[in-house]
Amino acid sequence: MSGRGQLRNVTLAVRDPAASRTFYHSVFGLPDSPRASPGFVMLDAGGVTLIFQPPGAGGAAAEPGGVELGFAVPDVTATRDALLAAGAQVGELQRMGWGEALDARDPDGHALTVYRQRE
Repeated sequence: MSGRGQLRNVTLAVRDPAASRTFYHSVFGLPDSPRASPGFVMLDAGGVTLIFQPPGAGGAAAEPGGVELGFAVPDVTATRDALLAAGAQVGELQRMGWGEALDARDPDGHALTVYRQRE
């Protein structure tokens, strides 16, 4: 086991990220996330960040209605090994300025992102 993972973000594939932002603001009162990066629509859902992206952009599913689960983990490499051992399809480890991440699919095909942010 690679340590306990925490569900921190959910990426929703949407036709219009700005319209989705307005909807979730007005219906649920969700504020913009302080973690938001330029070009991303991110809302704070109380411990989980909702990310809205057009279909196929970044980690978003290819069709509207698709979901990607994002897990913050203490060790991305160890989690990659655990995913492979459990039968997941796993992409390449990506190192970026903010940390490291990889995309994967669980055995049923659900999209996952596993990441660790730099402190």
